[in-house]
Amino acid sequence: MASIHQRAGSQKWHCSFKDSAGKWRFVSTKTTDKAEALAVCARLETLAKQTAPKAEDTVPAEDSGELLEAGLKLIQTAKAGALSEATARDYVNRVLKASGAEAQIAGETVRDFFKNWLEGKKVGSAPDTYLRYRSTVDSFLAGLGKRASLTLSAVGSRDIESFRDARLKEVGITTVKDDLKIIRTALNRARRQGMIHANPCEAVDFPKGESQVREPFTVQEVGLLVAEAPAEWKTTILLGFYAGLRLGDAVRLDWRSVDFEKGMLTFKAQKTGKQETLPIHPMLAAHLGRIAGDTGGKISPGLARQSIAGRSGLSRQFLDIVRKAGLDAGAEVEKRTGKRRRFTAKTFHSLRHGFVSSMANADVPKELRMKLAGHTTEAVHSKYTHDEVARLRRAVETIK
Repeated sequence: MASIHQRAGSQKWHCSFKDSAGKWRFVSTKTTDKAEALAVCARLETLAKQTAPKAEDTVPAEDSGELLEAGLKLIQTAKAGALSEATARDYVNRVLKASGAEAQIAGETVRDFFKNWLEGKKVGSAPDTYLRYRSTVDSFLAGLGKRASLTLSAVGSRDIESFRDARLKEVGITTVKDDLKIIRTALNRARRQGMIHANPCEAVDFPKGESQVREPFTVQEVGLLVAEAPAEWKTTILLGFYAGLRLGDAVRLDWRSVDFEKGMLTFKAQKTGKQETLPIHPMLAAHLGRIAGDTGGKISPGLARQSIAGRSGLSRQFLDIVRKAGLDAGAEVEKRTGKRRRFTAKTFHSLRHGFVSSMANADVPKELRMKLAGHTTEAVHSKYTHDEVARLRRAVETIK
């Protein structure tokens, strides 16, 4: 018959009982109350003497004492307000197995979790950033195949490694690193919400090796691009090179952002969400002055309506302009699998590199280059002193 005892130095009662195999068990009741300990001990003995189900995936009867002890820990965790969804689900499924039930409580599937995560990013991120997240998630889910329909907790480090290795066959190291950061960020949210115990990305190494470098455009090359580009693309290219704007910011720029009287350009960067203000380069000012009219709205309304990614997106259109201008956009690179892919050394972002590199070649201090490129704190025109504006203007005008 079961009985309770107190160990030396412990105020909690322990239960002594025989299991179905006739072995004596000594399990803590996790309570200092004698009446409660007797009740717990009686339940432990009853569970231990039950006949164990024969199914391979069930918990043996001799383990029922440990199962009940785990249940007590679960209750204590819940009382402490530290109970996670994953912990509760795991215990309930253990109980279901112990009872011989075939049904299991499933958590959110991998596909549903990432779908919901993307919906949140769609609200709180810039459009281009959201599209980058979605592209990575689509690739990850495609790699999982049928496993994407499993519970999120089924995703392990091997799944992440397989995704990493598959992506390395298609894109460069930098892109793969960004992909892994995106998946890790999403799964960190799942861990914080108690949906998984640990983030499987933490056990996966990032790829090593030198990243291929984008090449900046020169002033002469920009001249060739502008000569071959359609009207709205001329403006977009000049904004990229003489103002350092990213493609999304350049095509969506509004005439309200241009102050001809003060010679300043003010816009909200989509990537950072920060308000940026910088002097307008004379070449850019002259071009904007020529195309300015009496109507407002987008400076490049046709391009503003188009997506950046895709086979006919703005990025691909820009590469067509690069090739039409007779410039080298990049060469095919042999991958270890025998497949070939194209690394584009000169994209629209290379105009932004040219903006910074031209000033660096003219010995413009790094501090000013970073401020003009929007790589530091928010630059609001109202907070500038006249001296700061003059220094920034001189820095921009070093681009000849």
